[in-house]
Amino acid sequence: MLKILEHLALPLVLTVLIETALAFILKVRSKYDLIFVVLANCLTNPVVNLVYLLVISGTDIETGSITAYCIVAILEVLAWGTEALLYKKLMVYKRLKPMILSLILNASSFGLGLIIL
Repeated sequence: MLKILEHLALPLVLTVLIETALAFILKVRSKYDLIFVVLANCLTNPVVNLVYLLVISGTDIETGSITAYCIVAILEVLAWGTEALLYKKLMVYKRLKPMILSLILNASSFGLGLIIL
């Protein structure tokens, strides 16, 4: 159980830090909008990581295989879309369209996560 929490907590903390900082750089200034960025990630990030862990551990799919990368891609696209919908419904920020904002934030945190972890 502790191992699962480690696999969920670190990616969530890094994602929240990266995406919130980048949102601020992209001129998201409303404290409520920044809170929505945090909450959206608290919703999607653990789900993405938990589903990935469950699929990988419950099958003979090897980490680093093409199949594993396809699973990650599908999960990341679902997270991107979910966050974009949440941003569209909840945020006041209008400088970038929600789909673009979500894409920039998610691509950045995913890419930096690959480098860091």
